[in-house]
Amino acid sequence: MTTRKTLLALSALVLAAAPAVVNASGVVPYHRMAAADLAPAGYEHHPVLRIDQDFHPNDKYEIAIDAWVSEGDPDSLAAVRMWWLDTSDANARSPFGKGVRRHIDIDYKERDAGWDIRIKQGRKKAYVFAVDLEDGKTTATASVKTKEGVIDECELTGSRLVAKKVLGIPTGLKRIDVTCLDAEGAEHRGSVITR
Repeated sequence: MTTRKTLLALSALVLAAAPAVVNASGVVPYHRMAAADLAPAGYEHHPVLRIDQDFHPNDKYEIAIDAWVSEGDPDSLAAVRMWWLDTSDANARSPFGKGVRRHIDIDYKERDAGWDIRIKQGRKKAYVFAVDLEDGKTTATASVKTKEGVIDECELTGSRLVAKKVLGIPTGLKRIDVTCLDAEGAEHRGSVITR
């Protein structure tokens, strides 16, 4: 019994010492929301990137990456989220359903300067979008393979998730095509590489 109590006490200490991570559900509820409701009290909403897709059977849906900045800490991102954007309903947002989550996993990892969004399929390497806030502007960058070679930290200006399909039914992610700007501002087209 003493060993069990000791282990419980140690577990409580470890959990108490763990850094607090604010996920998007702590800022914005995880359910369908009107675009007008994306800036709750105390937070500023930043639309980061809109992504074309062919996962959803309704072509009025795109994918949005959104970020939030706390009014109490305007120099860092409080949270990020990747979810559906319904263009036929004034850009309302809604979480991905079981169909998408069955084929891909989306993880969010906070960094000193921002957040990484990792899109994985099973045990494969992940596609990574880095979301950062600099001088009040929120951007997404990725490592992109172009005809000229690989460009690290290419600022994404457009994107399309291309699904693997069997008999017309999405079964996973084939690739992520992007348009991006390099450090000199030159535009490139390519695909996000996995890490």
